Amino acid sequence: MTDLRALLALAFFLPAQGVFAAESDYRSELLTRARELGLSREQRWLRLLHYRPSGKGRRSEADGEKFFLAPEGRTDPQAELDAAISAFFAPEPSDPKSQHPQCRFPARYHWLKERLSFDPSRLPERACPDFEAWRAAIGADGVSVVFASAFLNNPASMFGHTFLRFHRKGAGTEDALLDYTINFAASPDTSNPFLYTLKGLNGSFKGEYSLLPFYMKTQEYGNLEMRDLWDYPLALDQSRIDALIRHAWEMGSTHFNYYFFTKNCSYQLLTLLEAADDSLDASAGFRGPVIPADTVRALIQQPGLAKEAQYRPSFASEIKARRARLFARELSAATELGREVTPEKLKLLEDFPKERQALILESAQDYLRYKAGFYSNQSSSTLSSEHALLIARGRLGLPPAPVPMQEPLPLTEGHDTARIGLGGGISRTSSFSELSWRDALHDLASPDIGYTPDSQLEMGAARLRFDHDDRQLYVERLDLVNIVSMSPLDAWVKAPSWKLSTGVDQAKELGCSGASCMYYNVNVGAGVSAQSRLWKRELYFALPEADLGFGPVLSQDWRAGAGMSAGMIVDLSPRWRVMGEGTYIDYAQRSAPRQRLRLTSSLRLTRDAEIRLTLDRRTPDQEAGLMFYLYY
Repeated sequence: MTDLRALLALAFFLPAQGVFAAESDYRSELLTRARELGLSREQRWLRLLHYRPSGKGRRSEADGEKFFLAPEGRTDPQAELDAAISAFFAPEPSDPKSQHPQCRFPARYHWLKERLSFDPSRLPERACPDFEAWRAAIGADGVSVVFASAFLNNPASMFGHTFLRFHRKGAGTEDALLDYTINFAASPDTSNPFLYTLKGLNGSFKGEYSLLPFYMKTQEYGNLEMRDLWDYPLALDQSRIDALIRHAWEMGSTHFNYYFFTKNCSYQLLTLLEAADDSLDASAGFRGPVIPADTVRALIQQPGLAKEAQYRPSFASEIKARRARLFARELSAATELGREVTPEKLKLLEDFPKERQALILESAQDYLRYKAGFYSNQSSSTLSSEHALLIARGRLGLPPAPVPMQEPLPLTEGHDTARIGLGGGISRTSSFSELSWRDALHDLASPDIGYTPDSQLEMGAARLRFDHDDRQLYVERLDLVNIVSMSPLDAWVKAPSWKLSTGVDQAKELGCSGASCMYYNVNVGAGVSAQSRLWKRELYFALPEADLGFGPVLSQDWRAGAGMSAGMIVDLSPRWRVMGEGTYIDYAQRSAPRQRLRLTSSLRLTRDAEIRLTLDRRTPDQEAGLMFYLYY
């Protein structure tokens, strides 16, 4: 009996042993061939694993351990490739919730299958129902990169934001809201503004990819944050779109440490696209800060890649465009209905022609929705009012009138974000030469072409001055951060006007200048701004502000004060802007007040060249300067 059992066991064991031996032989064959071909050094493999040069070797930028199959896979492309080939031979997992390696990493599997010509009889291809259902839901035959304009009230969105939109097969432009998007964003664990900024700067947040319907992104950016969107379709064929979707699925198994200025949303979208398209090499040009607008420009500059941009206005832009169709009496009626809908107010509309009633009701509904906010849980009074407006509008029996949207110029028409300047001038006591450099982005004195109107965001802006009489070189001004957000008064759309700056300045109101007169300054302000169109367009502003300074040039080594800045910006033409500003700040310590009058005229010569004349009286000093700026 014992001999019989042994013979039966041997009968089952020998075929199984043969299968395992054949599998082992084929795995060894694939590993050998992969090494001979040098696949671990090929660009596609390095991009799929997000490897970057590090010291004498390479290191993946992915920070999630589950992204790697080899223990040393993060720093060893060859070990990770060997582990991937071996893992593709693994049996089906016993846990139904677990995915086979072929399904967890379909982009790696698909590429290695192409390069090594896998024999399905020797390496069976596994069914991946979860991935296939996910890919089918996306159903893409096109891809766009979408740029959301800057939102200065959120530190993470001050420079704008980019994400990808997948175009569903067979869907038209009118159905785009049902498309899916791939977004990369930080997952914050604090709402404290100081900690939020600090963690975003040092990479303490996890950055993760997510798949969301496009209508949710338009709700977030276009409706809640009132940001315009620009959609740039990319000329990717179906094979590259499929490769992008496969790699996007793999991204769900990892995270990347998020850095606001470098490894941010826009940078990670570039590397995602590059992993699917060997011809792209857009991320290599970014060695320092990565500005979303610059990444869009980098894609546009790729020959034949980006098509003409499609503009999607924010709800605030649509409100203002529809409201602009109304005359004064009609605007008053729409405002009253937006505040409160009553039968008496609706009855008064009968004094207007039907076409004008329709415009009034549409704008009234806009105002009501803006005031209530875009939230799912609305009060019964809001729902009742909106229902009454819709009923009244429907009774007119007229189709919606087209909205005459004035489409702003896209960011591609604006100057590049980095800037270098060279110039000079004369002061009350001497002459000087000046060299300036700014890392990003835009300032109020420059024409707004391609940028958010009436806004300023400067980071890392330095001005070095050489005094010809004293023969000394010193820092005239160093702005770590300089933000201004002007929101002209609007009866419907409410937004604050404010400013914040911090950096090194000269205490010229104390009658000195040079290296010994530098001090550290923090300035904040909030107030009002308004606009008119007496010439082309004028902006007026008045901002009460607080000022704090530290440095040995100041009495007691510090000072604190309060005052106001007020001024006017005039656009004489789309390329010519004049800005006048006056500042008065009185300090609690026995220190001379800051009294300053400044007039700046900026003329845009080309897209990336500008000349600027400045007259600056900072009592008791006064100077005139001429600068040539080149953006790059």
